[in-house]
Amino acid sequence: MAEHTDPGSLSETYLQISPNILASFPKFRPPVDLYVFDPAVGRTGRYLRGGERLSREGQAEVARFAEEGLLYLLRDDYRIYAEHLSRKLGLLLVEEGFQPQEVAEIFFIAFRNRMADFLNQPREDTFEALRKDVAILAEYVWIDPSRVAFLTHTLERDYDLAVHSVNTMLIGLALYLRLTGGKVEKTVLISLILGLLLHDMGMVMVPKFIRDKEQFLVRRDRESIERHIEAGLNMVRRLKIQDPVILECMDQHHERLDGSGYPARRFDKNITTMGRLCAVADSFSAIVGDRPHRSARDMAEAVRLLSGDGKRYDHALTALLAKVMDERVTD
Repeated sequence: MAEHTDPGSLSETYLQISPNILASFPKFRPPVDLYVFDPAVGRTGRYLRGGERLSREGQAEVARFAEEGLLYLLRDDYRIYAEHLSRKLGLLLVEEGFQPQEVAEIFFIAFRNRMADFLNQPREDTFEALRKDVAILAEYVWIDPSRVAFLTHTLERDYDLAVHSVNTMLIGLALYLRLTGGKVEKTVLISLILGLLLHDMGMVMVPKFIRDKEQFLVRRDRESIERHIEAGLNMVRRLKIQDPVILECMDQHHERLDGSGYPARRFDKNITTMGRLCAVADSFSAIVGDRPHRSARDMAEAVRLLSGDGKRYDHALTALLAKVMDERVTD
């Protein structure tokens, strides 16, 4: 059905489909409804329903509309489109029509799905696919570090290892950009993002009945969980991953400043900056996530718990966490 639309309000309702975006669609069955703007009458009308088949003549016409800047999709449909674009993240670096919160959600979907694939099949090819997407995210925040504020709005509460990994990555990335004032090298960003994503991958080796227990764990179960550190390190060694930042995140995210952590019971100065940062991000994500034995806690409460535990967590980093969360609320 056609709608009266003036050019100024067009972008509020619609997202323009560029030739690059159109090329990423399946040729015969676009995933979303396609709309065409007619500048002569100032109307936007639906051209094709999502999933309907396009003839070759229709493909040519749609391509022409895209070239002329007349092809659109409804912003209300962008969630459907987000699943599609999450497999084409490179377009986020070259397309300007997306709102920051839309980009953030697309990144979350992409990394949740990519991590699920990798954790199910931790092979060199799935790691390489993950690394390529990480490089795109690193480029995105390196260009404008303030974009990370929108990324932290996408945190989810699901009890799921892939979701926990992505939540930890987003919080850890925000902490690092705060810590460095945004003055970072892309290579370090890539290493840190990967370390934050992979920090808990050894948990896939912990029996599911232990991970999903609703009651508190007995000593034998806790020992099994503590072994996830070495299990994860063994997995990345088999993949020939030797990046020290990745290894520090994996090896040290359960170490605590007072020596009460594991696996090496390290104290204060023996825990690296990346290890401390990952510890704060991992613990925050665990507190705000739903668990079989307890419900998710409020994010403000999670900040208070970590900030009040200066014996175990780096106070400078928990103070930055409070700022990150304040920025998230007021942004």
